[in-house]
Amino acid sequence: MRRSRIAGTALVGVGLVAFGGAAFAAGPVGTVSPAKVKAGQSVHLTLAGCSKPREGGRAEGPSVETIDLTLKVTGTLVGTARIDPGTRPGVAHIHLACASDPDAVATVDVTVVD
Repeated sequence: MRRSRIAGTALVGVGLVAFGGAAFAAGPVGTVSPAKVKAGQSVHLTLAGCSKPREGGRAEGPSVETIDLTLKVTGTLVGTARIDPGTRPGVAHIHLACASDPDAVATVDVTVVD
C-alpha cells in the first residue's frame, strides 16, 4: 500500500480536529457521487473552498488512482475516479486536497457493494 502526502496529511488533520475543534471549519469541502458503487465503477468528485482554485487539486486513496481535479467555471474543482476492480465491499476513503492548500484535506467516503 502506498503512502502519499495527502493521506499522511489527512491523518494529521484528523488528530488536529479531534484536539483542536473548529480549526478546519472553513477548509475545503468534498463530495462524491454516487455514494454507493460496485468495484470497477466510476465516481464524480467535487472539491470546493480552495483559496486558489485555478491551481487545481488532487484526489487519491487506497481504492483509486491519484487523479487531478480541474477547475469548473463555478470555482469548484472536479474529477472522475474509478474504484479499483479489486476493491472489496465496504467503505473506501478518498482524500481530496487543493494544490493551493495541500495541508487541508477533505475526505469523502464511498460504499463499495457487491
